[in-house]
Amino acid sequence: MLEIAMALRLKGIAGSDAIAEMTGRELDEVEGALQTMVEAGHAQETPRGLRLLPEGKEWVDSLLDEEREGVDQTLMNNIYEDFCLHNDTFKQLVTDWQIKIVDGEQVMNDHEDADYDAAIITRLEELDNAVQPVFTNAAELAPRLGRYVERFSDALEKLQSGDGTYLAAPLKDSYHTVWFEMHEELILLSGRNRADEAAAGRGA
Repeated sequence: MLEIAMALRLKGIAGSDAIAEMTGRELDEVEGALQTMVEAGHAQETPRGLRLLPEGKEWVDSLLDEEREGVDQTLMNNIYEDFCLHNDTFKQLVTDWQIKIVDGEQVMNDHEDADYDAAIITRLEELDNAVQPVFTNAAELAPRLGRYVERFSDALEKLQSGDGTYLAAPLKDSYHTVWFEMHEELILLSGRNRADEAAAGRGA
């Protein structure tokens, strides 16, 4: 249940299809869990999908508290710190994907320069190789995070196949989308919150 509830929390508003894709769960299982959440007063249907109610967010917080009790916090904090070592590198990579420097001026990347884009994809491949052990270690402590390893791989494969939207598109399961959601998971599992991390320069 936590995996499905966290997926809805991270998406904000989502339908059962999106939650099933994110979690890798069967659609009927997701629909049943979401219906249970609605009946319990934790979630509400909207024209765009389901969203958590304030009571639902408190309920998810309680589930996360239970999960943290079974997670070695020293190891999880080490994993989070390791992740943060790569976070600025990834943010710069995304910036470079979106914006180019031409004649000393910043311009939007129109993705007409195949060599420029290919160089950034190569940088992402190198970063992916470096950071995958962090994600694997996180999944060993909290097995539900194993799905993120698959999602990173799927996004990178689609990017390598020529669909550039899978680097940073916000409405797809792009590498950036998965990175942002994994970041939030690690923040919460290590007992932190995004506001404090943002104040420390590590919240984005």
